[in-house]
Amino acid sequence: MLSGARVRMTLVLVVGLVVQTSIVPHIGYHGRILDVMLLLAVAAGMVGGPENGATVGFFAGVGTDLVVQTPFGMWALAGTLTGYGVGMVYGSFIGSGRLFRWITVAMALAVGTVTFVVVGRLIGQEFLADVDLVPVVATVSLGGTILSPLAMKAVAWGYGMDRLPWDTGRRRRTARAQDHR
Repeated sequence: MLSGARVRMTLVLVVGLVVQTSIVPHIGYHGRILDVMLLLAVAAGMVGGPENGATVGFFAGVGTDLVVQTPFGMWALAGTLTGYGVGMVYGSFIGSGRLFRWITVAMALAVGTVTFVVVGRLIGQEFLADVDLVPVVATVSLGGTILSPLAMKAVAWGYGMDRLPWDTGRRRRTARAQDHR
């Protein structure tokens, strides 16, 4: 029997793949689109650590591999390495602020995108030689960073977490709460 967390994370990945294939291509910039599935791998690494990041990265990559015209496994490898790597790096800085999280997301998405291109070139995917990498990396990183709070909340829900690891539970007092002091 599947646990509730596995079912929820599977749902997160399926919804991510549907968004990636049906919505994202229509909102690209000059043919460049963000990568929702790689973003989910990054979010999983940051929220759940390296092992969870690698697992989600693998399954997100397999989902992407099923719908794109590249050799099977390229996206799975890039997602696995990216999810694991960001989990290893960010785990040491989990208490850092929001700006550091955004920079981590942007850098991880950039590294994941470059990893995909490098792996593709190593196995002879000639179409990747024509990729203008800087605008692609910029689009993936910027778009993913903007969507990262939503992705992290979705991944946390998939893991069955009540809150994100860096959320201390403190909330700003509203004017009404301060009036009743």
